[in-house]
Amino acid sequence: MKGGTIMRKLHNIISLYSVFCILSAIAVSFTSCADYFNTPSQSQLTTENFYSTPAQIDQALTGLYGALKPYSKYYYCMSEYRSDNMFIITEAKQSDYADCAQFNSTGLLTDAIVSSCWADHYTLIAAANTMLDRMERNNVEFADKAQGQQYMAEARFLRALSYFDLLRFFGRVPLTLHELTTSEAFNLPQSEDTTVYAAIIADLEYASEHLADVAVDHSGTVHKERASRLAAVALLGKVYMQMAGYPLYKDTKDLAAACFKEVLADGAQYWIEDNRWDHLWIHENDNKYFIFEIQYAAANSQGNPIAPLARGANYTDDDYCHANLTGGPHAYVSRLLLDHFLQKVQIDSVTTAYADKRLTWTINTGAVYDEEIGGYITDVTDGNKYMFKFFEHKMKRAALGYYNMDPEIVNSSYWPQNFPVLRIEDIALLYCECVGPTSEGMALLNRIHTRAGLTAYGSLGTDQFQQAVAKERQYELLGEGHRWFDEVRRNTFVADMQKMFFDYRDNRDGSHSNAYTIYANRVTQNSALYPIPLSQMQVREGLYKQNPGY
Repeated sequence: MKGGTIMRKLHNIISLYSVFCILSAIAVSFTSCADYFNTPSQSQLTTENFYSTPAQIDQALTGLYGALKPYSKYYYCMSEYRSDNMFIITEAKQSDYADCAQFNSTGLLTDAIVSSCWADHYTLIAAANTMLDRMERNNVEFADKAQGQQYMAEARFLRALSYFDLLRFFGRVPLTLHELTTSEAFNLPQSEDTTVYAAIIADLEYASEHLADVAVDHSGTVHKERASRLAAVALLGKVYMQMAGYPLYKDTKDLAAACFKEVLADGAQYWIEDNRWDHLWIHENDNKYFIFEIQYAAANSQGNPIAPLARGANYTDDDYCHANLTGGPHAYVSRLLLDHFLQKVQIDSVTTAYADKRLTWTINTGAVYDEEIGGYITDVTDGNKYMFKFFEHKMKRAALGYYNMDPEIVNSSYWPQNFPVLRIEDIALLYCECVGPTSEGMALLNRIHTRAGLTAYGSLGTDQFQQAVAKERQYELLGEGHRWFDEVRRNTFVADMQKMFFDYRDNRDGSHSNAYTIYANRVTQNSALYPIPLSQMQVREGLYKQNPGY
């Protein structure tokens, strides 16, 4: 499936863009290869007659999956950078990334990352609404009813994911489940968060009922890269879990636990072998170990956009890759995290190694790979600890026995590593949080903890257990876009972020950098949400109410 198959299909066969931004014009355009599907020529295609055959519906759905491409950047920049996982030293006035990381409320109003996040999520939502409405209006005939329902379920899964992200980033957002005219879009107000959550749940319940264990299209082709039944159940559980925390505190944790239990019971194939965690972040594992992934390929503009960010700004070093990685901020893994990851254990009388095996496949330590013990052991001078998980550089690949793909990386847009939206470890640790220090909870927590080479936990009280789970999520899921959402859900984000900023203020050599006090003081309860982009607020005055604090 890798080698560009999926993304070249998106690029060469059908490029479906539904350009939609609430309170702006709506447009849908299509291009197609005449020799692939028996469809009308481009000049004959309109939004009225395009959605008429299973083949055209399949093309439209492919376009929806293609619209996920920028999402990894928002998980990374608007969740990881904003959390206590990462620290950015670049001043906010010089970087859109730093606006997110340093809680610059003024800069965030016009921040390009924040505004594109809003627009890209509504792009996918509008395309899903169009596909669903036209399928029903045109009464598209599939080989059987279940196949048509599967296509609808996939579109509803993607729409639910998009609305879930919007809720977590922006709070009260406009909700529409149908196509809108431009006039209707200009008059669509915000909906209450509970109303949007209800729509998300309805979509995911439908998806859970009608998605297959593995998607199969109208022609009989298997698509492991598309949403499955377990993906819908897993996402539904995460929705219930978020609702159970701050700020709603709904009584939905038992519903979340039921979803997670089902995923764990039926998703055993998604666990990577315990001694191969270091192989998890290699693109050859395409659609094997993640419940649902965003697809990327080694092709122009088809790569994962966060790979260049994983190494830092304007960095070129042939030891890692020959392509110039530009455009990223000076973003480091936070010192508080490094306090854990840089702990060492004694191998023999002269040799030490890092205790947590996840370190050298996640964070750039500047360490040297030693073939005799099969690990990174010797420190070299490198004070910049970058997040390496999504940087599939040639040293990492060589150490794991994979071929050198460096010649395929023409520029920073060619990185083929998929991004995990849902993976089994995320679900397992959320289930631990639900069930507490029971035998089930302890077994799952220790499965992930000991796989990393760490000593198993013994008996833990309830508070100790929950703290251990929160830390394990931070270590295991570093860089995957969960941390900020976890901190908000657990209502620890103010304390966590102020602790990190004060740690940088009070340098460990005894000196002080008082500038970081400014960042700490910016973090308040209002920081749980990003602002609605100013460009949206200004299109029609009074239609939206800005989030508090902006």
